[in-house]
Amino acid sequence: EESGDTGEEESGDSGEEESGDTGEAEEPAPDTTAVVRGGTLVALLEAETDTWDIPGANCAVACISVMNQVADTLTIVDETGAVQPFLLEDYSVSDDFTTHTLTMRDGVTFHDGTPADGAAVHKNMIQMASGTLQGQVFFDLANGTPLNANNQGAVEDSIILNDDGTVTVSFNKPFATFGNNLAGRTGWLIAPSFWDSESKASDLMVATGPFTMAEQVRGEVTRLQANPDYWRTDGNGEALPYLDGIDFRPNPDVSARRATMESGDANVNLDSFGENKDFWEGEWIDDGNSQAPAASDRETTYLMFNNSKPPFDNPQVREALALCTDRDLYLQLRAPGNPLANGPFAEGSLGYIEDPGFPGFDAAAGNALFDEIGRPDVINYGTTNVPSNLLTAELFSTMWADNCGLNVNIDQFDQSELITRAITGDFETFLWRNHGQGNPGLELVWWHSRHAEGLALNFGRIVDENMDQLLLDSWATTDQGELDAIGQEINTLFAENVYNMWLNTTEWHNPVSAGTNGVNAVTIDGETRVVGQFAGRLFLQEAWLG
Repeated sequence: EESGDTGEEESGDSGEEESGDTGEAEEPAPDTTAVVRGGTLVALLEAETDTWDIPGANCAVACISVMNQVADTLTIVDETGAVQPFLLEDYSVSDDFTTHTLTMRDGVTFHDGTPADGAAVHKNMIQMASGTLQGQVFFDLANGTPLNANNQGAVEDSIILNDDGTVTVSFNKPFATFGNNLAGRTGWLIAPSFWDSESKASDLMVATGPFTMAEQVRGEVTRLQANPDYWRTDGNGEALPYLDGIDFRPNPDVSARRATMESGDANVNLDSFGENKDFWEGEWIDDGNSQAPAASDRETTYLMFNNSKPPFDNPQVREALALCTDRDLYLQLRAPGNPLANGPFAEGSLGYIEDPGFPGFDAAAGNALFDEIGRPDVINYGTTNVPSNLLTAELFSTMWADNCGLNVNIDQFDQSELITRAITGDFETFLWRNHGQGNPGLELVWWHSRHAEGLALNFGRIVDENMDQLLLDSWATTDQGELDAIGQEINTLFAENVYNMWLNTTEWHNPVSAGTNGVNAVTIDGETRVVGQFAGRLFLQEAWLG
């Protein structure tokens, strides 16, 4: 999903992703002695979620923000980038990163009252590994998976419930970032009753989190209620959560969400649109409000090319279009104040290079190259029917026509179609946001050629042997220096081949209204810390209204 326009990554769990999700913020942990209990928090989302059946779901930022409150992840990533147990009591990995052992903590129950034990973890892993999208995370199970035609086998052969109640997941090659995956979508522990339901595609989520999912009125509200039997406590040993409930209200119109926040009718909002940056950082703060702290790792907004079909299967077309694009003008008009991106990794992230060699604006050179290779009859630019996204599409259409004589067709569709088109390859180019998840290894499902066919998570259909090897190298180490060097080589490959057109670092703003506290606070084993939101994803597990 993304860029208002995008769906992100959304769907197969690079790992986060997802918990590169948890860079430590500079703000201190909240003072829990002043907590006020009760009340319902209202959070605004940029999109609706069609299903909570996660293994095959297009679970983007809005979906993740709801699920973070309903389901706990098995692990969490600390401020150093290391994986730590969260819902698990212990998480251990073999020296060669092929065998991962998951030990569930005692005393945790699902929302339906059943035990969240090793058997539930085992079932959860099998369900995730069997899913159309989440299954791609488990592509390299030691004894094969249905996704890998060269190594057929049942997922149960590599995901084992041991006699002591632990679960081992074994892979046929090093998979050092699997623990990061367990800190995101792959690691949400969901109840067996949900998995066993024949109607789970339309069912409400049942998990272990601080809130239960009480109701979903599509297009209006997803209503959560406090879980009275939640397993975690705050830093003072007091029961969580503090709120009575959370109402998540989807609205794809960024202007309408801002107006709702300004009127005081909501507590928290998602906003990745650059035109609101000055407001949220200025007048909003001056009026006594705040923003949720951000992680150091950030996504990148870019034009994603479908490298598998014309016109963007031709690298010279991609290069020529980059030369015809005034990215500074784009920043000025559509993302004011956001840094220019020349690659997938933001400054401060592993793999960042200030200038990896991505083509700069040079209309004369772009025209000369198009004169040599020929201009496409038309470039089909896909975008959602959000007004702000249409303005961006019109900017590029005008820019390419004026600078290089190109004909652009703008194809508009509903937000819900965006990820479906990406997964199926039904596009030429559209605005997207993704990546920068704190570890280059988490990007493998987005960029490795084995994920570029069929229902693909490598949405851009990138096929590059050097890229493939670098991504596999990133799975064989947890050394930050080695990962940085690998990321820089990947960065250079993107610049040389113009697989995407990088635009800007995505600066998410999660504005928080005055009197709303504890956003992004997480307490584990008695220690409370504030985690920086990554890609707009919210942690409201310890929020309170006062």
